[in-house]
Amino acid sequence: MLRRYLFCPKLLDYEQSSNVGNWQWAAGSGVDAAPYFRIFNPSEQVKKFGPDLKYIKKWVPEFQELHYKPIVEHKKARERALKVYKEAVNS
Repeated sequence: MLRRYLFCPKLLDYEQSSNVGNWQWAAGSGVDAAPYFRIFNPSEQVKKFGPDLKYIKKWVPEFQELHYKPIVEHKKARERALKVYKEAVNS
């Protein structure tokens, strides 16, 4: 809860109900009419929406290049998450 109050002043357009709902949607944990399980791939998101790293460089100045060793193999983690989700929905 404290994090939210530290983060909110940094947003130009903060409005609690809209922001919390959007954060839940992005995390795949909110109410959603979509009939699928959303799994974002951070690497693909950067390629699609910020290949110049402008956003990352602004907010994470110590991260100036997109050279890193992922700690999670996204394809395997995605498959595992989908399997668990389907098992939960079908039980």
